[in-house]
Amino acid sequence: MQGLTDVKQTVAITGTAQLQKYVGAVLTDITRARIKGIQAQSTAAGGSIKIYDTSGAATAAKIVFEAQFGTVDNSDFTYYVSEAGIKCDTGMYAVLSGVDFLVVIYS
Repeated sequence: MQGLTDVKQTVAITGTAQLQKYVGAVLTDITRARIKGIQAQSTAAGGSIKIYDTSGAATAAKIVFEAQFGTVDNSDFTYYVSEAGIKCDTGMYAVLSGVDFLVVIYS
């Protein structure tokens, strides 16, 4: 079982992008990870988040998480994954629609 010190947060993104972290002062793509939680805010009704286990492009076969949320602007979305989390072997690429920002908690 992983301890609390293993949990990290991605850099917030505001549009479709590869999820990243800071290594020192340099932004670096996250490769292997387990998604533990997701937080976002919608820009309008019907925010949409899709996260893929890939680096650089969305491929339907690689989707690991999808959610739609929000009935009005600024609706919050928080989702915690129990136990081991959602495993991503290659990276985390997020496709956003109607979303102000997204951060992912991972280990």
